[in-house]
Amino acid sequence: MKLHHTLFAATLLFASCGTKSPEQINTTPDPLAREWDLAEKLIGDWVDSTSSDTFLVHESWKAINDSTLDGRGQVMAGKDTVFIELLKLERRGGELIYSALPGGQATGTWTSFQGTVSSGDTLLFENPAHDFPQRIRYQLEGPGWHASASGTENGKLRESHFWYVRR
Repeated sequence: MKLHHTLFAATLLFASCGTKSPEQINTTPDPLAREWDLAEKLIGDWVDSTSSDTFLVHESWKAINDSTLDGRGQVMAGKDTVFIELLKLERRGGELIYSALPGGQATGTWTSFQGTVSSGDTLLFENPAHDFPQRIRYQLEGPGWHASASGTENGKLRESHFWYVRR
């Protein structure tokens, strides 16, 4: 009888060593969960509400997978495209990276901006080594976004602001 209890206890101990409780499986919180949830709200077509009859500033974003958003920014003067920029927002190695390719040239060089800690409904990206801008910010305001590009250029502070509404 003692041998039977000992074998049962040993079997129970052996079986329990290889299993994990649900709490032990994936208890590490995603440090980018809040930022990524906010970033996904960029998905769609946006137009700058301050655009005039002379020009139209437009951004569009789409999800490529669960860690990449592709975007496109453009400025239209009438029916002519006067500026185009490819955009990308990625979760890479525990970091949030915003990248831009002005001119939209597939063979060009992407400029990356590192996501930084922000609060509320704000996404903030920085690249202090870039000529201009050094900071890109998207702040969710009501049904739209207030986007800005800021930094110094030729020793002077410069900022560009865009108030996007869904198109």
